[in-house]
Amino acid sequence: MWARARYLVHVGWVLLLGLACASAAPSAPSEYLRAEWQVGQEQTSPWDLEVIAPPPAPAELSVEDAVALALRHNLGFRMTIQRLLSAQSTWRVAKQRWSLEMFGRVERTGNGETVEERQAGLGLSYAAVTGADLSVVAELDRLESEEGEHSVTALLRQPLLAGRGSASAAYEELRRARNAYRAALMSFFVERQGLIEQVISSYLNAVQQQQLVSIRQSSVTMAEEAVRDADLRLKEQYAVKLDLMRAQLHLAGEQTAEVLAKQSLADTMDHLLTLLGLQVGGMPKLVTQVTYEPRAIDLDASIAQALDLRPELRLTDLATEDRQAVLRIARSHRLPSLDLFGAWQRTTNGVEDRSWGVGLELSVPIASRSLNEAARQARWELLVAQQEREVLVQQIIAEVRAEVRAARAARQNVEIAAKSVDVAKESLVAAQRMVEEGLRTNLYVLDAQDDLTRDETSLVTSKINYYLASVRLQRAMGLDVSQDLPGSSATGPPGDSERPSEAPGVREQ
Repeated sequence: MWARARYLVHVGWVLLLGLACASAAPSAPSEYLRAEWQVGQEQTSPWDLEVIAPPPAPAELSVEDAVALALRHNLGFRMTIQRLLSAQSTWRVAKQRWSLEMFGRVERTGNGETVEERQAGLGLSYAAVTGADLSVVAELDRLESEEGEHSVTALLRQPLLAGRGSASAAYEELRRARNAYRAALMSFFVERQGLIEQVISSYLNAVQQQQLVSIRQSSVTMAEEAVRDADLRLKEQYAVKLDLMRAQLHLAGEQTAEVLAKQSLADTMDHLLTLLGLQVGGMPKLVTQVTYEPRAIDLDASIAQALDLRPELRLTDLATEDRQAVLRIARSHRLPSLDLFGAWQRTTNGVEDRSWGVGLELSVPIASRSLNEAARQARWELLVAQQEREVLVQQIIAEVRAEVRAARAARQNVEIAAKSVDVAKESLVAAQRMVEEGLRTNLYVLDAQDDLTRDETSLVTSKINYYLASVRLQRAMGLDVSQDLPGSSATGPPGDSERPSEAPGVREQ
C-alpha cells in the first residue's frame, strides 16, 4: 500500500517539476520600473500596519524627523502600504499557475453483505499562459483489497483560435496581476511624494507661525515702550494727549495680533501633529530653519525631466495596456473556437489497460451582435485612454511651467522684501531721531514700527514660499522631494538678532 502511495506522490512531483521547467518565467514588475520610483518600497512590510497608539510629540522636531514619522504613522500612507502589499500578494498568487491536491474517500455499503471501499489519489492541474489546460489525476482504489487498482489519467486542451495565447484567461489573469502590482509600486512613489510635500509645507507653516509670533512679541514690546514714552512726554508737556491715546490704541492692536498669531500657531501645530500621526496638543520646538539659497531654473530642461521621470505617464500606459487587452480578447471571441484536446489513461487491476484519445472541437459564432459591439466598445475605450495620455502630457507641461513661474516670482518677492526690511529699519531710526528733536509726533514712530513689522512678516513668508515653490517644482519634475531637505539648527528664527532691542525714539526722560 505505502509503496503504491509513494509511487503516486513521485508521479505527481515529476509531472509538476516538468511543467514548472517548461513554463516561461514572467518578467518581474520591479524590472519594469525606474530606480527613482522604488525609493522607500524596500522598507515596507506587514509590520508597518500593526495597530499602535499615536505616540506623543517629541520635545524637538526637525523636518527629517517629521518626514520619517509621517511615513511611519500617517493613516493615509498606511493605506497606500496596504494596497502595495495586497497587489504584491495577488501577483504572487497569479504567478503560481498550477495547483496540487491530495484526496481520499472511505465508504461502507451494505446490501446483505458489508462492502468497504477506499480511495486515495493525487491531482495536478496547470493553466498555461498559452491557453492550455492540463490535468493529471492518479488514483488508488481499495487499498486493502485484493481487487485494488491504480490509475493515471491525463487530460489536455489547447485553444488554436479563440482564447489562444495573449487572449487566454490564464494570460490575462497573470497580466492584470502583474500590471496591478506595477501600478501599486508607482502609486506608492506618487503618494509618498504627496505626503512628504504636505509634511514639509505643514512643518514650514508652523515655523512661519513661530517666527510671526516672535515678530509680534517684539512689536508688542516696542508698542509698550511707545506708550510709556508718550506718557512721559505728556507729563513733561512734550506731547499732547492724542499721542498717548494713539500709542495705546496701537498697543491694543499689536496685542490682538499677538493673540491671533499664537492661536494660529497652535492650530498649525495641531495640524502638523495630526499629519504625522502623533498625539495632538504638544508644542515641540521646530529646529529646522529655511535658508534662502536662490537657484537658476532652466524651463526646457525641467519640462524634459518631468516628461522622463513622472510615473503618472507610465500609469496611463498601463491603463492603455488594459484597454488593448480588452480589445484583443473581444476580437478573439469573434473568432471560431477551435480546440485541440487529448486524453491518456492507464489502469492497472491485475491486468494493465491503456487508452488514449485525441481530437478537434470546433464552434463558430454566427451573427453575434454582442461580440461585434464589444469589440467596437473596446476600441473606443482604447482611443480615449490614448487621448488621456496626450492630455496628461500637456497637464504636466503646464504644471511645470506654473511651478517655474511661482519659484521665480517667490525669488523676486524675497529680494523685494529684503530691501523693504532694510528701508523700514532706516525709516524707524530716522523717525526716532525726528521725534527726539521735536520735528514729528509719536504717531510717525508708530507708523514706522507698523511698516517694519509688515515688511519682516513679508520677508519670512517670502523665504518660506520660495522654498515651498522649489519643493513643488521638484515634485512636478518627478524628483524625490525627500532629498535636499533644509538642515537643522537650534538657533532662533532668522532676523531676530537684527531687530532693534530697544524701540527707536523710546527713551526714558
